[in-house]
Amino acid sequence: MMKFLYILGEKTEKVKEEALQIAEELHIELSFFHTATNRTTAEYAPIFLKLYAEAEARGVDLILCRGSMESVLRTVLPDSVIPILPIQFLGSSAIGLLADVMEHHPEEFSKPLVRVSILSHVPLVLDQHAIRFLMHTEMKDIVIKTRESEEIRSILKEEQKQGTDFIICGPAIKTLAEEMGLHAYFNPSSDEYESQLKTFQQAIIIVENLRQQRERSRLLENIMNYSFEAVLQVDRQGAVRYSNTAADQILEKENRDILGRKLWELIPELTRELLEGSMEQEEKKYACLIRFGDRILVVNILSYIKDEKIEGAIVQMDQKERLDKLEGQIKSELYKKGLVARYHFGDILHQSEKMQECIYQAKQFSKHSANVLLFGESGTGKELFAQSIHNFSSRCSQPFVAVNCGALPVNLLESELFGYVGGAFTGAAKQGKKGLIEMADHGTIFLDEISEMDLQGQIRLLRVLEERVITKIGDDKVIPVDVRIVAATNKNLRKLISEGKFRADLYYRLNVLTVKIPPLRERREDIDLLTDHFLRHYGEKNSKTLVLTDEAYAVLRAYSWPGNVRQLRNFCERLVIIADGREVSAAMVRRQLGDIDQEEPAEAERFLTTAPGAAVTATDASAAAYFAAGAGGRTGPAAGNGWPETRGGLPPLSPLELSERQNIREALFRAGGNRQQAAALLGIGRSSLWRKMKKYHLE
Repeated sequence: MMKFLYILGEKTEKVKEEALQIAEELHIELSFFHTATNRTTAEYAPIFLKLYAEAEARGVDLILCRGSMESVLRTVLPDSVIPILPIQFLGSSAIGLLADVMEHHPEEFSKPLVRVSILSHVPLVLDQHAIRFLMHTEMKDIVIKTRESEEIRSILKEEQKQGTDFIICGPAIKTLAEEMGLHAYFNPSSDEYESQLKTFQQAIIIVENLRQQRERSRLLENIMNYSFEAVLQVDRQGAVRYSNTAADQILEKENRDILGRKLWELIPELTRELLEGSMEQEEKKYACLIRFGDRILVVNILSYIKDEKIEGAIVQMDQKERLDKLEGQIKSELYKKGLVARYHFGDILHQSEKMQECIYQAKQFSKHSANVLLFGESGTGKELFAQSIHNFSSRCSQPFVAVNCGALPVNLLESELFGYVGGAFTGAAKQGKKGLIEMADHGTIFLDEISEMDLQGQIRLLRVLEERVITKIGDDKVIPVDVRIVAATNKNLRKLISEGKFRADLYYRLNVLTVKIPPLRERREDIDLLTDHFLRHYGEKNSKTLVLTDEAYAVLRAYSWPGNVRQLRNFCERLVIIADGREVSAAMVRRQLGDIDQEEPAEAERFLTTAPGAAVTATDASAAAYFAAGAGGRTGPAAGNGWPETRGGLPPLSPLELSERQNIREALFRAGGNRQQAAALLGIGRSSLWRKMKKYHLE
């Protein structure tokens, strides 16, 4: 439940009652603070500083105020973490006050045209033409941005000069105006319910957004703190502004003892001169070896850019000893995999024409020795294709070596690929090491995430492609190799070329034969087949047998699967582990998709906002035809637009959106039109319900 603090003047009982009514309706915990309205900002300062400290301690989400109190609060609390929001004074409220004057003081309207000024602390939207036509009144809005009496008197004098008949204002200004002989009106019992309601609704949206931002910030901070690599951020003066847990451990200091200190005071060898290039211009430094006590640190330095300006530098550090250990683990993992390709084209489950065409093309390419470049999103099975190409080729009896260029640190990739002689660099094995390209001689080497290879490595790889020879690091001898390269990427290499991050000559050498592996969303016909396979596989491991309903399959087919087959496989394992019974419903599938899809809130919302327990059902003939046609099926005149139903020029609705719209309509009907009750029936917030009603034109 959200907590709001409302700062009020002394005589505001009706306002308070209305606010409590709204808070109860919107499920807000509301507390009040009453204060005199005739104090100076200096007099308010100690009162509001103490009040703010109490509000923070109680977990207040937002502070509401009225009139000029906003400027006082922002002056006293310039660094307030708690948002401050003034009550909106609507144009409709101004008309209501004008009508009140007309009722109780008709003499003010004896002239053919009455000139009225309304003094507010925020600009009002007034329909001048309508007011003039209906009330024979010329009304103008004057925004007051001060609390100083003399400045307000000056404004009032100007109104007297211009022949203003009377003004509508707050109680404090009313007193000043009457002292000067101006007619002024303020009705403390006027109906401000609508103004307060709209402000409360806006406050809820602000607090929800802030909570989401804070949650994202906490998530990012947690990620940084769980990182193995030490990360420091310094400003342009070299003072540390951020330090993660790994950095605190390397520096052997508490975080509070690091922040604010100059980096070269903490690590003397990280001099200002070393950092200047990154703090003054976009200069990057990689793999700098820095001595710190009895340890050697490997340091990368790059510019910290905010709003397109260099605001300092990011310093990444790791202990060389740990990197050496990591290198050993990486080598061990590579050797554990062996030099054998385990998969064949028959292992690629499919029934879609797109995948059939892709496999046919890959088989044709397998018969030749030219290099192959695989394009495909993460999780589409690029290594599966690489191994299948190798096993379908004449090199199938020779070694197959897989290297993930993105998993190996830049300073290790080159030595792993090309090998080195003993003593080539500090930490090198005495007997030297055979490179992976040499180990793949007469066979195939699979370079996954080729886009992550640094430019120096790209130059050496280009030489292998052009001259079919390698040179070990630290050696002057050339070693001839006969190796076929299958490379893969999920990035746009042409774009990287234009950015200077990938060599054009290497791209054209690799891009002799190209296979584009379609993402799962483009071959939805395969989803049922793959789902059944993965459920059987993990079911056998967990001694379970699961059966999905037709509606559950429909949900899986409708989902976009940004992680492709890998995500579907992991999701099936999750279903096997979580499921209690034998049958898996559409509702359960939707819930689980929503739980794992926190990185895609729009996608998650589609699966979470259906009524609890409701199945995914088509609510009209076109949606029913969609499900009947199966995954990827299209029916009716909208066959080319991705979904079957159109709405008179509006964006088409998916089956899930159709179901959601119907659920909202049913909930509103059951609640007799009460949005709060309807939102509770749907298990969502009132503001979310309002947005969805607007989306589906159900207002």
